[in-house]
Amino acid sequence: MRQIFISAAIGLAFVIAPFENTAQVINPGRRAKDKGEQRTNDRIDRTIDRGFDKIDEGLDNVFNGRKKNNTKEQQAGNSAPAHNTETQQSSSTAQQAGTNTDFSQYKGSSFVPGKNVLFFEDFATARLGPGSSNWHMYEYDPSEDFERPGVRTIPSASGNWLKMPRKGFAFPNSFKNLPEQFTLEFDLYADPQKMNEMEGGFRTNFVALDDRKEYSMYWAAEPSIELDVHPHGSTKVVYFAAQAEYNANLPGKKLLFEHTFNSGWNPGAVNRVSIYRNGNQVTLYLNGKEMFNLPNGLSKKAQYNLIFSANMWGDGMFVSNIRIAGNVPNATQDIKTAGKFVTNSIYFDVNSSRIKAESWATLNNAAQAIKATSGNILIVGHTDSDGADDANLKLSQSRAASVKNALVKEFGIDASRLITDGKGETQPVTSNNTASGKAQNRRVEFIKQ
Repeated sequence: MRQIFISAAIGLAFVIAPFENTAQVINPGRRAKDKGEQRTNDRIDRTIDRGFDKIDEGLDNVFNGRKKNNTKEQQAGNSAPAHNTETQQSSSTAQQAGTNTDFSQYKGSSFVPGKNVLFFEDFATARLGPGSSNWHMYEYDPSEDFERPGVRTIPSASGNWLKMPRKGFAFPNSFKNLPEQFTLEFDLYADPQKMNEMEGGFRTNFVALDDRKEYSMYWAAEPSIELDVHPHGSTKVVYFAAQAEYNANLPGKKLLFEHTFNSGWNPGAVNRVSIYRNGNQVTLYLNGKEMFNLPNGLSKKAQYNLIFSANMWGDGMFVSNIRIAGNVPNATQDIKTAGKFVTNSIYFDVNSSRIKAESWATLNNAAQAIKATSGNILIVGHTDSDGADDANLKLSQSRAASVKNALVKEFGIDASRLITDGKGETQPVTSNNTASGKAQNRRVEFIKQ
């Protein structure tokens, strides 16, 4: 098998080479023969692999009682994703959950999400495909040998996830026109059984293309940048690359960054990817750590749009909790000028007041503002309208208490300066009719007394 794979890779290299170097002559007959043998061998291998998978699954069920991998199509009644929806929960349970977050992986992170939510998607109600869908999906090479794209669940987290096409791209129909400054965040899960050094990967593309249906993964006539996150299977190794393309007449894409890190990826778990754009500058973070910064990543001034895609041979990539926001906050300045700091980027676990670790930078922003001012601070929690009114009230109070506990424990704020309260769903700042509106309403206020 390895010999066949290497032969196929060498053949592919010769096909691609003319686009990047000088022209080379390929024998069509030999090429067709090699291609036929390759496709036949690939199909045989996939059939054998499926047979062994069934045997492994049967043995696991007999000896371990293990359930089947939970990446089936989403059924009604499944729990909500980690950054979404308020649901019923006792106050005592929420209080207990709010004090045990491990922030160690995110400590020192400089990524602070924007505070004006422009777009949010957790795929709780998303419709995919043609017509009046929320998301446009395109596959270059649909195959019965691979799981089709769609809304799924994953084994290591709750909620709904978009399973990306193996060869193709996806984008939200309801959101266009990225601003000059914004933050983009999303949760990314890579099936460790389908990822390896040669296969897999997830690309975030900013493309100066109004009609995104015309997008090509291979070359473009428009300015664009693609940011590639490629985990290596069940290891912590992760590869990053950034490529730019300015017009179709250039001999290939311009490589802006490329590096393989021996650690940083959490295999078999949910990872948080965060991106900050400020004019030409593009910075990417993984689990709070800055992986690369491109001061001139978007050197061509244009109106860019968002497209997600998989690597050419990528499979097993799942994405959810996509959040785009503008206006990166400065808590110290807000409290000084307006007397309060409002944030919707302190995230909590589902049905819980336990703060998620990726909230560290926002908490740090608030902590530095509190240290820079005198007097007491009132911390007020707010929820969206999902769930019962009384449950949301208790949850908002418990979440405010969790924020206080984190500020005291992690940042050394004097507890006597912090007062907590919760308003539940009673004071929305926008409509709760959309996922983006709900994300804007789920917020915490820090008010100078």
